[in-house]
Amino acid sequence: MICLCFAPYSRAQQDGSTVKKNILFIAVDDLRPELGCYGAAYMKTPNIDKLARRGMLFENAYCQQAVCAPSRNSIMTGLRPDAMNIYDLGTFFRTTAPDVVTLPQQFKDHGYTSEVVGKIYHMGHGNQDDELSWSVPSWDYKREVENLKRVRRGDTTRLESDFPRLDGKHLPYYKSGAPEAQMTDAIIARIAIERIRELKDKPFFMAVGFKNPHLPFVAPKKYWDLYDPDKIEIPKREDPEGVSKYAFVRWSGELKKYYGIDSYKKEGYLPDDLSRNLIHGYYASVSMIDAQVGRLMDALDELGLRENTIVVLWGDHGWKLGEYGMWAKHSNTELDTRSPLIISDPGFPGGKSSRSLVELVDLYPTLCELSGIELPGHLQGESLMPVIKDPAYTVKKVAMSQYPRGKALKNDKTHQEVMGYSVTDGHYRFTRWQSYENPGIVLDKELYDHSGGRADITNLAKFKKYRSVVQRMEKLLDENLEKYRKASH
Repeated sequence: MICLCFAPYSRAQQDGSTVKKNILFIAVDDLRPELGCYGAAYMKTPNIDKLARRGMLFENAYCQQAVCAPSRNSIMTGLRPDAMNIYDLGTFFRTTAPDVVTLPQQFKDHGYTSEVVGKIYHMGHGNQDDELSWSVPSWDYKREVENLKRVRRGDTTRLESDFPRLDGKHLPYYKSGAPEAQMTDAIIARIAIERIRELKDKPFFMAVGFKNPHLPFVAPKKYWDLYDPDKIEIPKREDPEGVSKYAFVRWSGELKKYYGIDSYKKEGYLPDDLSRNLIHGYYASVSMIDAQVGRLMDALDELGLRENTIVVLWGDHGWKLGEYGMWAKHSNTELDTRSPLIISDPGFPGGKSSRSLVELVDLYPTLCELSGIELPGHLQGESLMPVIKDPAYTVKKVAMSQYPRGKALKNDKTHQEVMGYSVTDGHYRFTRWQSYENPGIVLDKELYDHSGGRADITNLAKFKKYRSVVQRMEKLLDENLEKYRKASH
């Protein structure tokens, strides 16, 4: 059923008509909710913090799968990974959902100019951009970056892409001497600002996808200098007690491809000095992105667009920065599935935060409702409009994520593909690992108490005293799975 939902906060013109609210849709790759506005006072993120003060910060937002392509597919289509049957990086979503109307496509079909610069859909590993989503082809920042790589003979300027290789591999972090304006994310921000200037007199959906803080962690020296390495703490390298063998991939392929990482595989963990440099590089990269967000906000103010533009900032999933002695994402843990999410709508008072459980798949219906655009009938998320009006409002009992396993577990006697489904109710996180082909075959269960922190400490599913909690969480999981299974048929 298609629902018509109209936002009452569009700006009125002198002739009595209303102006459609623009959408500035900012994606940040691998950004975990470790920001000043999320309580990390040591992080230097003044521009994102300022955006949070002008909008709604969601403290408990979760992705649907903690890896780039499936997460972004869910956000952009409003469908969960199971509905598309896509869990990898390389499968283009239109191979399994050819007729789905994407979020920017819906805005394009309702009178908006829909454009993109940077990473919104995952491109690479054989995947591609979606031409149907945009009014014009994606703005080509990559060509400019490639041109900068072609350093003229005799030119000693070190460019971002010119940082050294050792044994044919890039360093996983680098304090760049390149002019900031020549770095990828600064180029993305500049092109986005140029496009906003061109589009300022018409309603636009402008998607801006920043690459940092994805590996390698490359940022100019001034951002590294914001952080004292001696004050960077190394997380404990301890697996949760009773953790499932399906829970983690200790050596993420995206980190192993960088110089020097593979040599520590026998030790099992990275040493303190390397860990500290990686964390330092991540922090510096986040601060660099914060500066680019500030440039976008300044452009809106300069053009007089802030009071008629909805700004959304989101990360596609969380990231482990050495917790459990591991790095990157690729799991169902709280640290990997919890994402930053800020929505600033000028029609609502800012400076609010909500602990309500929300999912990134909820962005599609939320932006449609905020903009007065009809909601397609296929959406599997919920509009967050009630939460934006009242931060204490609850739109769902749990947030659900999933992650596949199987092929990497060659010694697993089940010899089956495995799917892990995880739900959190804000207190407990429950995960069930089951056969993908035969869901009735349950392989393992996990239950973690997050009332005292976000890290998984002890798998409580192993203890009889938590049996009732396991049963309650498992029932909520089954209700969710049944709900979305029916919705996808």
